[in-house]
Amino acid sequence: MTLQEILAQENISEKIKLIKQARKTPLPDVDQLRKDWDPMLHDVMDKEKRPDEIKVIKPEERDPLTNKIIKIAVTKEEPVNRIPLPLEQDIVNIHTAFTVGTEPNLTCETDDDKEKELFKVVKTIDRKNKIKYHNKRIVRSWLAETEVAEYWYTVEDKSFWKLILNKVKSAFGVKANATRKFKCAIWSPFRGDVLYPFFDDVNDYKGLGREYKVKQTDGTVVNYFQFVDDMHVYLWVQNGADWKDADKHPFRHNFPKNPTIYSPRPESLCAKIRPIRNRLETILSNYGDCIDYNFFPKLVAIGEVTGNNPKAARGGMVKVENGGDLKYLSWQQTPEAAKLEIDTLTERVYSLTNTPRISFENLQGLGNAFSGVSFKYAFMGAHMAVEMHAETLGEHLQRRYNFLVSAIGSVNTAYADAAETIDIDVQIVPYMIDSVSEKIKDASDAVGSGIASRKTGIILAGLVEEDDIETEIDAIEADEAKKNEYSNYPIGGNEE
Repeated sequence: MTLQEILAQENISEKIKLIKQARKTPLPDVDQLRKDWDPMLHDVMDKEKRPDEIKVIKPEERDPLTNKIIKIAVTKEEPVNRIPLPLEQDIVNIHTAFTVGTEPNLTCETDDDKEKELFKVVKTIDRKNKIKYHNKRIVRSWLAETEVAEYWYTVEDKSFWKLILNKVKSAFGVKANATRKFKCAIWSPFRGDVLYPFFDDVNDYKGLGREYKVKQTDGTVVNYFQFVDDMHVYLWVQNGADWKDADKHPFRHNFPKNPTIYSPRPESLCAKIRPIRNRLETILSNYGDCIDYNFFPKLVAIGEVTGNNPKAARGGMVKVENGGDLKYLSWQQTPEAAKLEIDTLTERVYSLTNTPRISFENLQGLGNAFSGVSFKYAFMGAHMAVEMHAETLGEHLQRRYNFLVSAIGSVNTAYADAAETIDIDVQIVPYMIDSVSEKIKDASDAVGSGIASRKTGIILAGLVEEDDIETEIDAIEADEAKKNEYSNYPIGGNEE
């Protein structure tokens, strides 16, 4: 059944049912994903799976004749060690930093001045919406929750376009005739959203459903179901067993393209390390118990001990008879086996996910100038992982900017023509430590050897923003002209 046929149904409950059934992949197991993410929900913290020890204070007493219990045993729970490891959070955060810690590179190769200005508008909207932080939230959700979506909408704001056009310094007389600003919301399972993407028979994305709950001021919880397609935004509210239209819905969003961008993945980044992490937590917790039990030495008495006078000598004196002897019980079992397993499993966790272990202990032996090529070699695995993530995230970001370009043209008609021809490319740039001196030397060598232009050299050096490159070239040429002019001035005069 096509989306048009589903939305044409008169019964809203039937519409929602068909939209849910159209989902082609299973819903994420949110409980398990949240359990992996939150270390306080791990198995090692579960008293049913890792029970506390029962310590007997007083044993039970029985009648010697009837063998009936006279007094029940007195016991108390003795807490065991519980050491959860937030490995999933650490790994996902490292991958997020390597993927979008350096902002994705936006490029627009054009000689058209109107397109250049539209490109500046797009980047200004990025800054106004703090998209660099949105990118981190989106990547983190995608890696940990297996799916994420962003939804673009507009709200009334008469000053937004005045600020935008003042920022880009419009040279084409574009007036702030638009009165609405762009905003972006993120939808994901941990945020309480159940997502239902709709793809047609040829796997083209047609719309996105979102089921969520809202707690009212009186404490009641209301269920909502939202659906966004290429033209409309539908919002239905549950009324008992039925559904009805929410106020002022459906409505046209007036964007040329669907304002939702949805990205899934088959499993979370850390799904494969779950059994290893469980084993690590068990070993560390058991080892902690073992240390607690064996920290203080235990004294073993053999034979008959008749007295103990600790004041008789500096170390105390114990009197034994009939061949008695006292020995400290030594712990023959070495902790090396446990240490070996802990180190091996920890290394396995990070290697399985291509995650570098970034800590002072792991990096302190790499020297003071750990940057440039050495950084790339050391973290090649992380960069390869970023390239794999870019298969999905690169498309996600590209769809976002394709939408934004078309949306700007619809909200501010002064850019309508440029929005149809502009071509913005998005490139994910893996995070790396940059050495400014190395970049300047590489740029200087490239320009000096004739294999790169001055403009390319400035880009390689990375000292100025891309928008200011032409201005920087003009400033360099002006400085050179002034320097040449000074060099032609006569110094001193002819002495007679």
